[in-house]
Amino acid sequence: MEEKDFDPLNGFTIALQDGELFDFRPVKPDDWQTIQKGMGALSSKSRYFRFFSPLTKLSDTQLHYFTEVDQCEHVAWIALARDLAGYPGVGIARFIRFKDEPHIAEFAVTVIDEYQKRGLGTLLLAVLYLLARKQGIQLLRAYVLPENRVAMTWFEGLGSSSKFENGLLQMDIAVYSDQASSINSPLLQYFKAYLPRLTPLLDQNKS
Repeated sequence: MEEKDFDPLNGFTIALQDGELFDFRPVKPDDWQTIQKGMGALSSKSRYFRFFSPLTKLSDTQLHYFTEVDQCEHVAWIALARDLAGYPGVGIARFIRFKDEPHIAEFAVTVIDEYQKRGLGTLLLAVLYLLARKQGIQLLRAYVLPENRVAMTWFEGLGSSSKFENGLLQMDIAVYSDQASSINSPLLQYFKAYLPRLTPLLDQNKS
């Protein structure tokens, strides 16, 4: 695993174990075509698990909402396959802070089927975790369909708690702000395995 040019604001490049390079960076307004193409690369099952409906294409309103983000109240990062033709997006993650509960943010992570189970989703979620911690968010919350056993197992493995709420599984990942408690975060430990030079940075208090 290789780390290149880490920049917590503008992005970084990582090579996975097979050597394939991926760029991770904040979503930009002109990413709407990349996101729409990524939507088309998802299986119908993955789209259903993400949007809770048989959605096949994002509307102009949705694309605007997903790309015109302030990277503060609404944070979104994308993973792109650097060496593939067309520089396609292969994963995206975002969190949106609750207005009435500003210490909580709802998050979602999507990776196109061809690139699932390679760690891209966990890396994207780890980035969200770090940015949430920096902004004083104490809880990252996802809503998962009960039949989405893969997501449920994945989030539980990353330390989430869960409960049923209105027919959905509410999964909460605690965001630790202090150095002593951060060792309890499987996400941070996973991130450190990819970016070992960042260990001192990740251990600093981000509140």
